Amino acid sequence: MRSTALLTFLVVSIATGLTMADTDEHSELSTDTIALFSETQKIAEDMQSNADSLPTTYLSFQGPPLSNADYHLPDIKIENLPTAAMDYDTFLSQTDETRLKNNLYFYSAIVEFLQIVKTEQEDLNPFALDLTAKLEEAVANSNTLISKISAIMTQMGMSVTIEFPDPLVVPFKGTAYFQKKLRGGVICKEFKERVDLTKRDFEFFAKKYEGHL
Repeated sequence: MRSTALLTFLVVSIATGLTMADTDEHSELSTDTIALFSETQKIAEDMQSNADSLPTTYLSFQGPPLSNADYHLPDIKIENLPTAAMDYDTFLSQTDETRLKNNLYFYSAIVEFLQIVKTEQEDLNPFALDLTAKLEEAVANSNTLISKISAIMTQMGMSVTIEFPDPLVVPFKGTAYFQKKLRGGVICKEFKERVDLTKRDFEFFAKKYEGHL
């Protein structure tokens, strides 16, 4: 069951003075785990093209001002939507478990947000078939990553338990057409940015375990 737990591990703070040896409690990887790391890195790389084009495609169907060529999504917070925003020191200092669990949490949550966007767009833009296809691809790719990352964590002896606020996606009251359109754009943008961060995460793993992966 979902709980009202906050997204605590998305803001885990780790001292930047730790050495690689201090944070590496899983230096010996099995052959199966090595293969899963490589497969997941390839999936993240393959996802990037769709993820990069998703926000632009989404906005192009929303009408002015969102569809205007010079429009930029505002920097707003969507309740319970996990973010890919992270400073460089935090990126470098994460343990393997934190790095993997942040990704597992994000994709487990984003599939619900993307599904809501898809449902809303089927109502608001029923003929936007390109957008529907991209949203479906984003959901399918996210589910693939969830499966792969869960398998990696299980093989490394890590917990894959995820707890969400209830409800995760807070519904708007009334029609709220513009708010829905704006929220959908921010969700697509966060998905794009997380895919980019996931690619960097698994490039980090490849370098960290060079000679293994």
